[in-house]
Amino acid sequence: MYNKSFFPLLLFILFLTTGCLSQEVKPTKTESELEAKLQKIFDESELPGLSVSAFDDTGILFQKSFGVSDLSNQAPYLNTTVQTIGSTSKTFIAVALMIAQEQGKLDLQDPINQYLPFEIHHPKFPNTPISIEDLARHSSGIEDELIYPRAYVILDPNYDPSLLPSEVQEYYEIFKQNEDMDLGSFLKNSLASEGKWFSEDNFGSKEPGKSYSYSNVGSALAAYVLENATGMAFHEFTQKYIFAPLQMTQSSWDLGDNLPEQFATRYLTNFNPIPRYKLITYPDGGVITSSGDFGLFMAEMMKGAKGQGTLLSKASYEEMFSRKVFGKESSGIFWEVSESGVFSHTGSDLGVLSLSAANPDRNAGAFLMTNIMAEDDEGMVESIREIWNTLKAHQWE
Repeated sequence: MYNKSFFPLLLFILFLTTGCLSQEVKPTKTESELEAKLQKIFDESELPGLSVSAFDDTGILFQKSFGVSDLSNQAPYLNTTVQTIGSTSKTFIAVALMIAQEQGKLDLQDPINQYLPFEIHHPKFPNTPISIEDLARHSSGIEDELIYPRAYVILDPNYDPSLLPSEVQEYYEIFKQNEDMDLGSFLKNSLASEGKWFSEDNFGSKEPGKSYSYSNVGSALAAYVLENATGMAFHEFTQKYIFAPLQMTQSSWDLGDNLPEQFATRYLTNFNPIPRYKLITYPDGGVITSSGDFGLFMAEMMKGAKGQGTLLSKASYEEMFSRKVFGKESSGIFWEVSESGVFSHTGSDLGVLSLSAANPDRNAGAFLMTNIMAEDDEGMVESIREIWNTLKAHQWE
């Protein structure tokens, strides 16, 4: 359908990873001034709901929500409202892998087949093992195009597809035919030579570890490796070792069952709600969180980047935020990391969009999420750009 990482809002990477802003963005001096400016931008936008948070290494400094979580009943989008955040969820795979490595359950250099109940080999390079690090740096060679659309399962059989924009309807028809299954079965069917959807085209032309190619399926595979290495389901592992220690009480995973009461309705750009669906590869994009909870997580990441983290050792944080360069591309362990040390991630999926970045040198960071698939609308993109730049200017300009 689309790649959760590559969408027009990646033009924001310039703003996420550099210290400069266009001159027309004048930094606000007080929280009340910041709130008023954000409110004005939001009121002039077509976004249904939005929540932002700003943080440093001590925790949340600012949190504000705007608009509605549901257009039909005009329920307000509150600071306690939760939603999925797309690929920004992958940052939890990163931290979970580092925790498991510290526990001695795995090593990022290990070949993935050491932990799998079936074998996965790059068919063009069968003698080159795929390592856990290859998955975490998007250099495994696994390609999403043919197999990732199979990961979406429609749960609402009575949904009217005429509510969907024409460019989405064709994918809805694919999703509607998809078979629900557990993550391991999906990965085996997609990537093991005996799998029913296996194809050499599910892998790129480059040797594992040599080239960057973003992969949602590869990310989910990393979470599945962790499950096999630790003997715990990924959602249980993250709850025990990340959410609970950080007191992220509003965070969970969308496993296709009942959604939290405070869950925001997710919209397409025609303002119709998306159909309820399950993402089989939920670790790559299915975390449910609030802007406050994710701000707590990012504050811990900031502390870790400065050598003061509590979830991981200093060495583990350094490894997670280390950059490996692949020609013109680079990657941390599931994080985008700039040459100056700013770490970030973006997320996009049906009905949601999120942006997150932290600048350790300035001890400042920001997070934004909205309950609409805004990247398909130029006006919404511009509104989010203004909101993000305003928040960033207040924080570290």
